[in-house]
Amino acid sequence: MPGQLPDDLWPPLTGPGRHDARQGPRRRPGPPDGPHSRPGNRRGPSLSRAEIVDAAIAIADSEGAEAVSMRRIAQVLRSGTMSLYWHVDSKEQLLDLMLDTLTAEADIPEPTGDWQADLRALARAHRAMLRRHLWMMDFMGGRPPLGPNTLLNLEHALAVLDGIGLDVATSLRVMETVLTYSLGTVLRERQEMRTQRDVDQAGISMQEWEPLRQAWRDRLAADGRFGHVVRFLDQRIDPDAEGTRDERFEFGLDCVIEGISSALSAGK
Repeated sequence: MPGQLPDDLWPPLTGPGRHDARQGPRRRPGPPDGPHSRPGNRRGPSLSRAEIVDAAIAIADSEGAEAVSMRRIAQVLRSGTMSLYWHVDSKEQLLDLMLDTLTAEADIPEPTGDWQADLRALARAHRAMLRRHLWMMDFMGGRPPLGPNTLLNLEHALAVLDGIGLDVATSLRVMETVLTYSLGTVLRERQEMRTQRDVDQAGISMQEWEPLRQAWRDRLAADGRFGHVVRFLDQRIDPDAEGTRDERFEFGLDCVIEGISSALSAGK
């Protein structure tokens, strides 16, 4: 992950439970360690905010975002719980920092002059980052990170469109369209993974499943309203197959990029 960027690059977002990150880590009065600290624990000044954020991300990756708490992070870092508040004011601020840190993982390529190829590379990088941290999907729609890493990635992404004559608003719409496509793809893929997990946990073998599938297919055929569905069932097409996820993503990405190209050409 990149080095921590200056706090003054965060936007002025304040409100109930949200500390203005431009002010830097809030220093609480009194000793940094509280009732949860133990002899030998690391004290506040010896920690860094980056360590805390990295530990929180590791917990979310392995145990889910709901497992992230100051107490759990303190256990991982062998620190007093209250020591963390030297660096992070609240769990809400911590989540902002986690999302912004991970945004930097979506490696934006240097512009090559082929904006369509560059947009494809950007979409693939964004999808890959989200797939490494699927828990992020629960937060991407409601609280988009606005920290310096996110803004720097946006700056680099918009540079991909330099030189093709777009105004700022249109460039933003193009970028939003591409990133929304990769976000939506991962949202679907996560649901596919959950469904497959449920099937695996049910313990039903393919031999046991087949007669159930066939009976369902026959009911649909007898109803008469599901001709197209019956045809793809007869061809044994699995729309959620793990082995076709990359192929499906690339097909949709081609449609998105070609659609954008057509729309931009028509607007000239």
